Amino acid sequence: GVGGGGGHGRVAPAPAAPGRAAPPAPASAPAPTPTPTPVAGPPQPSGAELDYAALVLCGPDEQGGRRGRLFAGSPADPVAAEHRRRAEAVGGLPLPGHAVRPRESAGSFDHRFDAAARADIPSDGTWHTVTVGEIPVGLRTEYVCVPSVEQTVYATLVLSNATDQALLAGPVEVTVGEDFLLTAALPTLAPGGIRRVGLGPAEGVRVTRRTNLRESTSGLRNNTTVLDHLVHVELANRLAGPVTVEVHERVPVTSDPDVRIEERAGWTTPEDGTGPEHHAPGTRIWRVDLPGGGTTALDGGYEIRIPAGKALVGGNRRS
Repeated sequence: GVGGGGGHGRVAPAPAAPGRAAPPAPASAPAPTPTPTPVAGPPQPSGAELDYAALVLCGPDEQGGRRGRLFAGSPADPVAAEHRRRAEAVGGLPLPGHAVRPRESAGSFDHRFDAAARADIPSDGTWHTVTVGEIPVGLRTEYVCVPSVEQTVYATLVLSNATDQALLAGPVEVTVGEDFLLTAALPTLAPGGIRRVGLGPAEGVRVTRRTNLRESTSGLRNNTTVLDHLVHVELANRLAGPVTVEVHERVPVTSDPDVRIEERAGWTTPEDGTGPEHHAPGTRIWRVDLPGGGTTALDGGYEIRIPAGKALVGGNRRS
């Protein structure tokens, strides 16, 4: 029916006919998918593409543009797993004698080596020597001795690298003329570096050392103990040719301003960073050039002056 009042009307919905279903409501249309906003800047690799250890180079049998390209390998892929196992097995091979891995021998610098030519390396699981390039290295033979510790002279090989190429640690073969002498361990030689390689005792060069200690007092009231150390070193070259010998000595080092050490010798104080090795505090060096069959004597010493109040009764050390 139609009812009215106050000029407004309302229509009541008609009841559904018996035995008939009401017509379905019209379905709503799907909302359009928003277009993704392009990311500004260059393309960025995904996390899987940055996992370099998991990337696998596709072989020549791959199809669909995958041949010769790197993709993230599947752990379940037996071929990729076998390739990785064989590649990592090379890192477990025992190194040749005196060989050092580049990450350890390079120390604190990076360097690139450009090969002079191509080389074929057999994949047989063993080490092979390949010539990458040639670096001219300065060589000179010197003899070193520390007679206060051991009265033996050692032959050494001083290496200097005046090029802009680095020389990493590894084995070095030493020859004298046409005769093979030994295989020694070559230290890392950075550009401009100087290092020393030991070659063993030199029986043809002899050294002897004698010391003498004299104890006395000085001062107006004899309140200073004076320990006078005398050092006498003799060298003899029994080789046919001339040699250069470094004689190393040590003088005491003190941090007490009341204790004075006065040196009396022609030795020199080495400067670290300018020679082939580092030296302990108090190291002194004599450098002597001896002709074939020549001998020489070196005399030196030092005085230790200790105030009487800081001296130990009967405790002065004698060498």
